[in-house]
Amino acid sequence: MLKLLKKIWKVESPNITSAALLLGLASLASRLVGLIRDRMLASSFGAGDALDAYYAAFRLPDFFYQLIILGAITAGFIPVFTEYLQRKGDEQAKALAAKVFSTIMLVLVAVCIAFAIFADFLVPYTVPGFTGAKLQETINLARILLISTILLGMSAVMGGILQSMRRFVAFAFAPVLYNLGIISGIIFLVPLFGVAGVAWGVVIGAFFHLAVQAIVALPLGMGRPQIPAFKDKGVLQIIKLTVPRVGALAAMQINLIVLIAFASSLKSGSVAIFNLANNLQFVPIGLIGISFAVASLPAFSKLVAEGDMQGLRQSFLATTRKVFFLIIPATAITLLLRAQIVRILYGAGEFGWDATIRTADVLAMFALSLIAQSAAPVLTRVFYALKDSKTPFIVAAISMTLNIVIAYFFKDLYGVTGLAAAFSIGAFTQFGLLWYLLRKRLGGHLEGKELTISLSKTILASLALFGFGWLARQYVGTIFPLRTFLQVASQAVAATIVGVAAFCTLATLLNVQEFHEFLSAMKSKLLRKAKISEGIDQEQGI
Repeated sequence: MLKLLKKIWKVESPNITSAALLLGLASLASRLVGLIRDRMLASSFGAGDALDAYYAAFRLPDFFYQLIILGAITAGFIPVFTEYLQRKGDEQAKALAAKVFSTIMLVLVAVCIAFAIFADFLVPYTVPGFTGAKLQETINLARILLISTILLGMSAVMGGILQSMRRFVAFAFAPVLYNLGIISGIIFLVPLFGVAGVAWGVVIGAFFHLAVQAIVALPLGMGRPQIPAFKDKGVLQIIKLTVPRVGALAAMQINLIVLIAFASSLKSGSVAIFNLANNLQFVPIGLIGISFAVASLPAFSKLVAEGDMQGLRQSFLATTRKVFFLIIPATAITLLLRAQIVRILYGAGEFGWDATIRTADVLAMFALSLIAQSAAPVLTRVFYALKDSKTPFIVAAISMTLNIVIAYFFKDLYGVTGLAAAFSIGAFTQFGLLWYLLRKRLGGHLEGKELTISLSKTILASLALFGFGWLARQYVGTIFPLRTFLQVASQAVAATIVGVAAFCTLATLLNVQEFHEFLSAMKSKLLRKAKISEGIDQEQGI
């Protein structure tokens, strides 16, 4: 039994769809645990000062983590490490990984120590609307979260190794353990330390996130320890690719920091509502867009290393069609049931109906750009595979600037809902520019007949989902007063079942290619799971 579990944990994903399905399932598990986490936070603290401080405290630690770690891993490490595996062999690739690990950790630890020292000076600039005890709480929480930043930095290198070698299981389920760590902090530490207990739960979750990946990655793709090597040829190549990626991530993080700063000057609870709605809208993005993006980068990088540009174009278009097919109906469901989703997940304890409606309104504005936010990560991975991190940086800077300018005017007109609307406009700008520039880079039109037909059919099926789901939602609403959890849940379940049934029926009638591919992939996974279960039974003598 133990040997079988170890084998599954180290299994290599054979293609992008298989890897994306695995990542999507793991992301679903992580998001469900994350939603439980957010419900516990909302019911424990409500949309008030404590939760505002907790979410605001993440901004600068997250900013440094995104810049130093995710920039290096996504844009630099994976393409270069994959090239080393293909052309120079395992030993040189492992040595490179060890050098990258020590180099990144030196930089990250130095930055975190500096931030801890100057937190009293830096944090107030991110939350100009916070004063007194609320501001001090934010500073204290930010210092605690720096520990998790270092642990997650170490974990990210392990994750980069696993992605490059297409071992996605440990990488995919690490976020589940991360969220379980936070939940443990809410349950066991909040009664002792208040909201600081949640921050210590984040540290516990970060340790779990590191441990589960290191178990697989260290023996698989990490050589013996190396001293930091800024002049190593491979490290220099990664740094060269990383710098523009850091700029793109900096633009995204600055964008969030500015939006949080705007929210801090609005009605109390606006920061919490913005973050809670953002967490909800990221569920389908994480399940679909990020899963396919993460799964596609090693495959894209391999095609580029082999010089197969036509294969790269075909692989990108096939991946994009699948993303569109899944995210468009997800958008319809989110818009249809936004109030029900918020009430079911967060509507307990201190989180009342006023906060529910405000959060649902913000979620609706976010949901309008789900298609752009889900497709953009796949687009950027093509540029990274081509070792072009400058283009995504320039595009991110343009979209960020537009976002901030619009948010500045919208915040006084529409409050926190206006911030989400500005965010969606920026997301569509980023998506449109990336698509246009990739068309030029790969030559000619990217859409093609297949993508246009698939997109049209998916939109029609999603309109059927929304329409029939709306009828079911309204009908249940005439039966129940929708005051209790079960009454609201019954409305959401009925609308979802009817809407999804309408979508599947029309997708079948329209003969949507991605729908049949998705069913085939699910059947393949289920059959594979059945074989594994049979092997377990035989091993146990059942």
